[in-house]
Amino acid sequence: MNTCQNCNSEISSNFCQNCGYPREPKRINRQYIIEEVRSVLNFEKGFFYTIKELFLRPGDTIRNYILGDRRKIVKPIVFLIVTSLVYTITQRLLNFEAGLIQYNVENSGEIPLVIRSYEWFSANYGYANILIVIFIAFWIKMLYRKHSYNYYEIYILLCFIMGNSILLYTLLGTIESLTNYPIFQIGIILSLLYTTWAIGQFFGKRNKMNYVKGLLSYILGILSCLAVFVAIIIGVEMLL
Repeated sequence: MNTCQNCNSEISSNFCQNCGYPREPKRINRQYIIEEVRSVLNFEKGFFYTIKELFLRPGDTIRNYILGDRRKIVKPIVFLIVTSLVYTITQRLLNFEAGLIQYNVENSGEIPLVIRSYEWFSANYGYANILIVIFIAFWIKMLYRKHSYNYYEIYILLCFIMGNSILLYTLLGTIESLTNYPIFQIGIILSLLYTTWAIGQFFGKRNKMNYVKGLLSYILGILSCLAVFVAIIIGVEMLL
């Protein structure tokens, strides 16, 4: 009889009958590291399958996930964090232009605070999306208040949608870096269209107003997030 290293119960098999801890934990080696990485990224649940489904049928895929079919789809918050990390690393390695707007400092003198704030958001698009999702979810909840989805379910919806949008930017940035063809800015339009289409499809693909509301939610979410960010900066500068 051996003693469990986790709960000190006696073990008579390969696993503890009390807590399920293995009798002999796996040795940390290359295989162990690979399995840990796969576990964090949820590749065993279908990371690439999730990406494909979100591009082909985002509304149906996310609705089914929220309703309980979560067997093959990566967890939404993990998905958003991982895609944001992929974008950030790729942008740093390939050094493609991350800003979504350009502002001529030499000809414009002092840069307005709003422009500086938006440039930070666009230059740090991977991180900023995690914040923007909070505000877009609020506006979706307001504009689609007749639906029964709560705020957290809407937040999950946006984690998936924004995660795929980030991957779209990553792909375009990579192509631009390798070919020197200015294609990255197209991502602004494509991301807007994809997000509008995905939100509208989620709430009902046959109702055209759902797509209009999706577009408004996306725009209002970004603007309100930017407004709050500017207000915080102004408050800090006044205190200093």
